[in-house]
Amino acid sequence: MKRIIRVYRFNTGSCGGCDLEIMAALSDAVDIAWAATPHEADVMLITGPLTVGAKAALMALVRESGNQTPILAIGRCAIDGHPFGRGGVASAAGLTVRSSLDGCPPTPTQILEAIRRAAESVAGAVRQRADAGL
Repeated sequence: MKRIIRVYRFNTGSCGGCDLEIMAALSDAVDIAWAATPHEADVMLITGPLTVGAKAALMALVRESGNQTPILAIGRCAIDGHPFGRGGVASAAGLTVRSSLDGCPPTPTQILEAIRRAAESVAGAVRQRADAGL
């Protein structure tokens, strides 16, 4: 039986376009489901340009989770704050982003592929540590 990938979405001030595409992507995915909290998530999805208020909340979530949940920045705003000229995860010193998916907004298919890649990279790292006896 295939493992279900649990995702948590955090909107940091987006217009909602990427959020709608994420919801469309997950609506038919049998191997991806919503996590109720960031602590239950295998992957955390970030949308939006990362407003000042959202930045503080995001950083608190990341600290609380011990920086264990890989972060996937979804959409151009989440990456660098476009079209606002600044912001996004690029402006968050100390925030480690596993990967990013460009687009305004990216398609549901692209989103699903990015989530699966992020989850697989984490699973691969866990397997490597286990193989090394760590």
